[in-house]
Amino acid sequence: MEPSRRKADAAESRQAAVVALSARLHAFARERGGRFLLYGSAARGTMRHDSDVDLLLDFPPEVEADAWRFAEDLCTASGIESDILPLAWCTPAFAERILPQAMVLG
Repeated sequence: MEPSRRKADAAESRQAAVVALSARLHAFARERGGRFLLYGSAARGTMRHDSDVDLLLDFPPEVEADAWRFAEDLCTASGIESDILPLAWCTPAFAERILPQAMVLG
């Protein structure tokens, strides 16, 4: 198989994994009273073969660590690297740029 086809297949596989991840993240967030904000290429449906999953956490402080661990473990099990941050850690300028395009899970 040629390299460009392998990369395209890997990108499609990652995007499909994000669909499955999204359902599980959504369920966790609803159960635990928070939300995950998926952004970047995963939210736009434009993942490449080397894309990661960009997530912001918006949970009560007592749940945040569990939410982080859950999301990180889920991404790892799916074979996709993740970039996860609490929304509270973001600068207002970053949040203002990201939130309009984010997919809310929860």
